[in-house]
Amino acid sequence: MGDLNELLDGTEKLSCHAPNLNRISSFRNIIYNCGLIGLGYNGLAYTWTNRRFSSNPTFQRLDRCLANATWCNNFPNTNVYHLPIIYGDHAPILAIPLSNYVKRKRNFKFENWWLFEKDFQNVCKDTWVRYDHLSFHKRLKQLDHNLTVWSKRNKSSLNVQLKILKMIWLTFKLFL
Repeated sequence: MGDLNELLDGTEKLSCHAPNLNRISSFRNIIYNCGLIGLGYNGLAYTWTNRRFSSNPTFQRLDRCLANATWCNNFPNTNVYHLPIIYGDHAPILAIPLSNYVKRKRNFKFENWWLFEKDFQNVCKDTWVRYDHLSFHKRLKQLDHNLTVWSKRNKSSLNVQLKILKMIWLTFKLFL
């Protein structure tokens, strides 16, 4: 990504002077031989100006984002933006690499110890009654959420109980 100072196509220059087709061809060959792919862009078509707006202005796309096949596979949804030229004569380029990795939602996991907790049945019953206006599927999702929250709160008390039981068991073991 950056200021490559070359055109890939004659349409990337807006000027009273014609683009140099030999340089364009050479630059295309270099890009091809390196196995690079243009990532496209959003925003302004031209990334450079000679800033002679009153006489003979020239606009060109000299800055671009290129990537190899590995990058394109890892970040297939990369967005490239040509930002407005504010200072200097080049437009800043913003590339936002987005991978195709999608964080998977965890599956619901029923814990057997829940059955021994006093509040378990109440959480289930309260959730089912409170959301009786929802479809069966949405009620199950809500039950999943409520049990997960409830489980996190109760797990710490379960750990304390386990430590107490271990201490009792170790004490009992000493007297045997």
